[in-house]
Amino acid sequence: MKRNYVTVTVVLLYSVLYGCATEPAQQQGVEIPTGVGEQLLWSSASERPTWAMEEPEASSGVMSFVGLSGNMATERLSRDDARRDAINNVVAYMGTLAKDKFERARVSFGLESSVVDPTTSSREFEKQLAVNIANRVKSKKWYSEKWQTETGIAYRTFLLSEVPVQALDESYRNMATDMARKAEQRANDEADQLAKAQAEKAADFWKQVKEQGLVE
Repeated sequence: MKRNYVTVTVVLLYSVLYGCATEPAQQQGVEIPTGVGEQLLWSSASERPTWAMEEPEASSGVMSFVGLSGNMATERLSRDDARRDAINNVVAYMGTLAKDKFERARVSFGLESSVVDPTTSSREFEKQLAVNIANRVKSKKWYSEKWQTETGIAYRTFLLSEVPVQALDESYRNMATDMARKAEQRANDEADQLAKAQAEKAADFWKQVKEQGLVE
């Protein structure tokens, strides 16, 4: 009887220890998902901040974006990667927003996609934005984690960044100005009256897009 009691006790103790060992890494009750063979070794704050998972939003003339690094060998590399990701997120998000505005404006103008293509136009905007916006994205808050993974030590960093709405709108208006100028040039060069009228209408379209701006 005594032997059975000892056996049951050992099994229960093993179960408790095994259960604790396989729980997701936590900090003050905030669960941090882990992958197979991963263990959180260190973090720069007592818990993962709520802003790390927030969607882009605008407030007081500023838009906030979050960048997340990949698994990097050093914390510095992870911070650089998080910043690159934040800038890419700015460009991708604003490009999608611009494409939607282009499409709605094109329909209201009654223009064919062959005259104004929202997809091509939004890509052009993204190219210009990527060049112009890098220095305007400001690092607001950092949060880093150090992990033991199956392949070694890895750092992951989250960055809360901010970019002035004015800077985003400025790139948008500059792009619309360029597109309007190109459309006007096409109108001047066209001999065909129908094509000339379409180009003139496209020029008017881009002038209105410029006046409306990007972020309402």
